[in-house]
Amino acid sequence: MKKFNLLIILVLMLLTAKNVNGQNACGNTLDEANKSYEAGDFANSVSQLLPCLNLGFDKDQKLKGYRLLALSFLALKDRANARKAAENMLEQNPLYKPNLLQDTRDFIDLVNSIAVVPKFSFGLAGAGGINNTLVSVTHQDNEYDFSKNYSSKIGTQFGLSLGYSISREFSVGVDLNASSKNYSINYSTNDFNITDNEHLSFLDVPLYVTYTYGKRNLRPFIRLGGYEDFLLSANSDFSATYQPNKSSYADNGVNSNDRRNSTDFGLLGAIGLNWKFDPAWQLFVDFRYTYGLTNIVNDAKRYSDQGLIYNYFYLDDDLKINNSLITIGVVRNLDFKVIGQK
Repeated sequence: MKKFNLLIILVLMLLTAKNVNGQNACGNTLDEANKSYEAGDFANSVSQLLPCLNLGFDKDQKLKGYRLLALSFLALKDRANARKAAENMLEQNPLYKPNLLQDTRDFIDLVNSIAVVPKFSFGLAGAGGINNTLVSVTHQDNEYDFSKNYSSKIGTQFGLSLGYSISREFSVGVDLNASSKNYSINYSTNDFNITDNEHLSFLDVPLYVTYTYGKRNLRPFIRLGGYEDFLLSANSDFSATYQPNKSSYADNGVNSNDRRNSTDFGLLGAIGLNWKFDPAWQLFVDFRYTYGLTNIVNDAKRYSDQGLIYNYFYLDDDLKINNSLITIGVVRNLDFKVIGQK
C-alpha cells in the first residue's frame, strides 16, 4: 500500500514538473511571437505560438495567444485557420470584444462573424407583468334556475426563469412564477343581485421550447409548451343586494381552498421580442396565452360551504381557466458556447 501511495506521489510530481517546465519554456513566447508578427514574419509567429497553445499557456495567455494566432493567419491569407484560432480565442472568453483602435478590420469582422450563444440563462420576470383570466364553464350547476355571468379581471405575476440553448435558434426553458388570477361572477335570483369576486394565487411552473429568429441584437421569438399550476390560496368576496328595499350584506375573504383542486395544468403559446443590449444581459417582452385542460373545482367539496348555499344561493360550476399574460423581464446569461459562423 505504501509503495502504491509513493507511486501516485511520483506521478503527480512528474506531471507538475512537466506543467511547470512547459510554462517556463513558454514564458517569453508571447513576446517573441508578437515581435515576429510586428516584423512581418507571420509564419514564424505561428510556429512559435502553436506548441505553447497546445501545452504551456494558462487561460489568459491562451486568449492572447489565439488572438495573435488569428491575426497571423489573416496576414497569411489563411482564413480557415484564422477562423479556428478566433473561435478558440472566444472559447477562452466568450464576451471578448475587439479593440476598434488596435485590431485590424479583418480581425474585427472575423470575430463579429462568429456566433456566441448563451448555454445557460437565469432571469427575473419583471414586476410589470400582468395577466387577464378568462373562465370557461364546462358544466353549469343546475340546482337553481338561473345562470351566472363570468367576467375576466386583471392579475399579476412575477418570478424566475432558467434556460438552456440547444442552438442559436432553439432553447428550452422553465419558469417559476407566483401569480394572482382573478375573475368575477354575477347572477340574480329571488330578487337578489349577487356578485362573487374570486381571487386565486398559484405557483406556476411553465416548461417550453423557444425558437428565436434572426441574427441581430433585437430578435423575435415564439414559444410552445405546457404548464402546471400549484394552488397557494383561494378566497372569495361575496356581496348581495335585495332589490325591493335595496338592503345589502357581504362576506369578504371567504376561504375557497377546499372547493378548488390543488393543481391545474394546460398548454401555452407565446410570442415576444428579445433584446441583447449586452453580451451577458438581455431584455424581453413576452405575450403569452395559456389554455387550461383541467377542472379547477373540487367536485367532492362542491356542497361543503352551506353558508354560501343559503345566503347567496351559490354552488360552483365546473370551470377551466385560460389566461393571457404580458411579462417584461431581464435575463442574465451565465455560460456561453461558440457555434461558428453567424
